[in-house]
Amino acid sequence: MSLLPVATNRTSTPLNSQRMQYQLNNDQIAIQGLYDQLSTGLSVQKMSDDPAAAARALDLQRGISRSEQIVRNANATEGYYQSTDTALSRVDSALIAARGVAVEAAQSVLSDNELEALAITIRQNMESVVSAGNSMFLDHQLLGGVLEPSSALEHANGTVQFNGADAVGQTKVGTGTNTAFTVTGESAIGVASVFHTGSSLDAALNEDTRLVDMRQGVGVRPGVITISDGEEKVELDLRNASTIGDIVDVLRDVRLDGRALGVQLQDDSITIQYADTLPGVLAIADTEGGYLAADLAISNPQGYQAPPLVGDRLSPQVTLATPLDDLAGGAGLDLSDGIVIDQGGERFTIDLDDADTIGDVIIAINRSGAGVNAQLDEAAGRIELRALISGVDYSIGENGGDAASQLGIRTADEETLFSDLNHGTGVSLNSDGPDLVITRPDGVELELELTGVETVEELIDAVTDHPLNQDSLRVRLSLATVGNGLELSAPPGADPIRITQPGTSDVGTRLGLIPQGEADATSEVVSGSAVLTGSDYSPREAGGAIDTLLRLEKAVRENDIPEIGRLQARLDEDLDASSRTRGRVGVWTANLQDLRTAVEDETVLMQSQLSDEVDADLASVISELQARQAALQASMQFIGQTANMTVLNYL
Repeated sequence: MSLLPVATNRTSTPLNSQRMQYQLNNDQIAIQGLYDQLSTGLSVQKMSDDPAAAARALDLQRGISRSEQIVRNANATEGYYQSTDTALSRVDSALIAARGVAVEAAQSVLSDNELEALAITIRQNMESVVSAGNSMFLDHQLLGGVLEPSSALEHANGTVQFNGADAVGQTKVGTGTNTAFTVTGESAIGVASVFHTGSSLDAALNEDTRLVDMRQGVGVRPGVITISDGEEKVELDLRNASTIGDIVDVLRDVRLDGRALGVQLQDDSITIQYADTLPGVLAIADTEGGYLAADLAISNPQGYQAPPLVGDRLSPQVTLATPLDDLAGGAGLDLSDGIVIDQGGERFTIDLDDADTIGDVIIAINRSGAGVNAQLDEAAGRIELRALISGVDYSIGENGGDAASQLGIRTADEETLFSDLNHGTGVSLNSDGPDLVITRPDGVELELELTGVETVEELIDAVTDHPLNQDSLRVRLSLATVGNGLELSAPPGADPIRITQPGTSDVGTRLGLIPQGEADATSEVVSGSAVLTGSDYSPREAGGAIDTLLRLEKAVRENDIPEIGRLQARLDEDLDASSRTRGRVGVWTANLQDLRTAVEDETVLMQSQLSDEVDADLASVISELQARQAALQASMQFIGQTANMTVLNYL
């Protein structure tokens, strides 16, 4: 605040008027600003009031807004967690009750009516799990995939089908990574879980292989390298290379003292030497900041290593765009015969004749109509198959060729272990005599004692190498050419092929060659040969709590004590999975509450700092307002005095 000095010299009347108006206007503006501070409580109304304080205030306001949004996110996320915990609590209760029923059914001698009552109880528990699996909060599925508006689980012909997704909702509730606010149905109740994992597809290196796909997905970083023969040096700018072929083309154009380079690609390596294969210095180095030569494992900066230089372990990862011709170590896959998927009592034939890439195969499986979802595990380079329908067995087999085997997804093959048969319970051998007896059409009996036999392949070898099966009428045991299972074949004779399992052996039944409840089986004549085709000996279960409960209901109704005992163990696993997921949600909730408290405390601190920057000190403002009003009064009095002055006052 200041007052203009009273002019003591002679000035013109217009100039005096101008100076007094300026003073009056200045006082009025200052008073208005103080009134604004009193009415708003803010000392900084606009950037020009205090640029430094205003800049700090903007940063603080942004921080407060962000913190307030995080708190809102945390409140909403906590609601999801609480709802998820409630749903999982219902799952736990249903599984615990079902296990109690299973124990009662397995340990008691019950009538048909009592078994039916227990089966109905298990059905009710299964319905509780389905209902929990369809739980929603704020229009989002809690277990069936975020953004899914409809029920994730629905009944279909005595089974339960999963129509949801494995998408997990995420939100920002801190400065770190995003936080999930839903869980997957697979982790909670086992729906859409993997029922079969294929073997590696083994992609090979070729000139079209992308640099980002090499080294099992770690990638090769383009850059600038130098190549020298010890005297002449060539610098190659490969920063725009996208495939290994781009690099090979450039290297093949290099000349060092007139000598060309010879570059070859193998399945997982690159070899560089002089085209004439004669010795010499061949130094390859990255320029400063580059990694291309190092990534290709061909770095030889001093030229100490004599050519050829071999960069190995460059195998590319399998992606959806990988051509089928690049798989199987570069030999390629012939999938023209297609595959079949057996699902319960249905068979789906999948035509793969037009498939060019592994992505085409995945699409064909997923569009087949079967309750199967195929996914590519790029890290491991293999296909994973997920079951979408609970309560049925799954089988992936051939359609007259070996496409399923080439893809690594045939569910029953020579490497199947006897201990894995019958859903992991294994086989029972005959303690007194042979375990299998195969009677050829000519009456020759092949007695097989299978003690020590561990795989289907060893059983096939045992039949092939049997000393009584070495003539032209020999019986052959092989994998079925359509679907899964084993096939016995022989030239027709007076009688069909007959297979029996003596004593306590159930090997024939577990291998699918003898029907359940029977002691033997006989062949038919197909295209001039005696053929006995067995059923799938290694069907896969969908897995998960709902699948277990559906099977348990059937086992209880049929009073199948061994199956009830097996499913009790599976119920324990399902309960453990649900409880672990529920515990994880509990940990998330506790962490979320701690984080929200910390953010709220931080918000209070920032609001305090913001107040220090922009809030007005009312006592100071009032004091200054009084001084300004006094100044304004003085200015007005001075203006009144000067307005009455005449020229006589200056004489």
